[in-house]
Amino acid sequence: MPLLETLGLTKTFPGVVALDQVSLSVHPGEVLGLVGENGAGKSTLIKILGGVYPPTAGEIRLEGERVAFQAPKEALDAGIAVVYQELSLIPHLSVAENVFINRLPRRGALVDWRRLHRMTGEVLREIGLEEVDPRTRVSELPIGVRQSVEIARALSYRARVLLLDEPTSSLTEPEIENLFAVIRRLKEQGIGVIYVSHHLEEIFAITDRVHVLRDGRTVAVMPTAETNEAAVVARMVGRDLDRLYARKTAEAGEVALETRGLGDAFLKDVSVRFRRGEVVGIYGLLGSGRTELLKAIIGARPPATGEVRLFGRRVRFRHPRDAARAGVVYSSEDRKGENLFFGVPVWKNATYQAIQVGRFVRHGIPQVPLERRAAARYADRLNLKAPSLDADVYYLSGGNQQKVCLAKALLTEPEVVLLDEPTRGIDVGAKLEIYQLMAELAAQGKAVVFVSSELPELVGNAHRVYTMARGRITAELVGDAITEENVLKYCLEVEEAETP
Repeated sequence: MPLLETLGLTKTFPGVVALDQVSLSVHPGEVLGLVGENGAGKSTLIKILGGVYPPTAGEIRLEGERVAFQAPKEALDAGIAVVYQELSLIPHLSVAENVFINRLPRRGALVDWRRLHRMTGEVLREIGLEEVDPRTRVSELPIGVRQSVEIARALSYRARVLLLDEPTSSLTEPEIENLFAVIRRLKEQGIGVIYVSHHLEEIFAITDRVHVLRDGRTVAVMPTAETNEAAVVARMVGRDLDRLYARKTAEAGEVALETRGLGDAFLKDVSVRFRRGEVVGIYGLLGSGRTELLKAIIGARPPATGEVRLFGRRVRFRHPRDAARAGVVYSSEDRKGENLFFGVPVWKNATYQAIQVGRFVRHGIPQVPLERRAAARYADRLNLKAPSLDADVYYLSGGNQQKVCLAKALLTEPEVVLLDEPTRGIDVGAKLEIYQLMAELAAQGKAVVFVSSELPELVGNAHRVYTMARGRITAELVGDAITEENVLKYCLEVEEAETP
């Protein structure tokens, strides 16, 4: 008997059918991979199972018994726990306080700290985190350990089903392996896991079956061992993809932007060059300085030493707005924290940065008709899927939110485009569109720079690659030298050499 199943689950929003008659099941000790493009209905399904949304039709059964949730707490109490992509831990509290938040054991009016730490230790041991001290502040933990603490909190409710929504979006390779070890422990304990990911290599590494959604409907359910990535991608997007990556041809022109000896508390003597007509990738392990470099260039964290040159002229940007006015635009990896304004329409998010640099403005007043037309033009160019341009950007899928971020950057009409993890947390179809966009921008004579944690997309799209470790550039790779092995080699050798 399935541990959890849905029967004909349907969810409609005004003008949108988000889920259409979806029937799904997960058995004890099974990991079910849930895949589909952004907008396919994965998030809606997860939120229904987690008690965030009630279904419009259909039912949920837990160990054969029909259940209905009006709030996330009801789902948790029933044994269904969700760990979302954006972790909800409170950094300044301890591991124990986070795991048992709002349920701290008490002795009279006081917290029973000894009991709390013992209870937390027991939960941590269940998932192989014996070395983590329950008294440690969450802010002191690596992101991968925080992810496991989030899972420990879910299991502290004695969850029988665990839903993991893009759990590796911020993890390094070793941290991903640790997460997989935790999942295997959960399997041994008979817990059912629904694993949502855009990374198909993870789906094939950890799942038992794959459930594919497209346009809110189930289009395939397959044993993982009996299919392959190409077949899954074809089901996800409804067509075969002859090429995932854009064709790597470039006619590099003049140097558009270069840095000479940039340095600060984190960066060490960083010199790079970005030319018109090429796509340059930057790779490094967590903490290597990739994001810090881009932010130093645009003035978000002005460097203490060194210089930035734009078309041969020395510039010193004191604010990202100054860089955008000069034609250098940056799109952050943190689309929800730094790029988008929730509660604000799609069109206004798309034109915000352009307004800041003086576009669509007359006599100091933004011209709304011009803004809306420009936003509509880019929505069409980027194949943006939204109910309307007046829709709150919060309700868009991750891939479509990312397209709004790109529109926001490109509407400034830049010459140098700096993209930090532009495909993080989005589906394979949306990734393909972004790869094609980067190639098109380069063909138009723009200098395109992108940071990526995904080696295949780096190798598949970049004309040149800079590798980084501990705030330094460790190698510049060109042509046939751009391989996954080389990229990792020049990051890991330095990391290992400098580890005390």
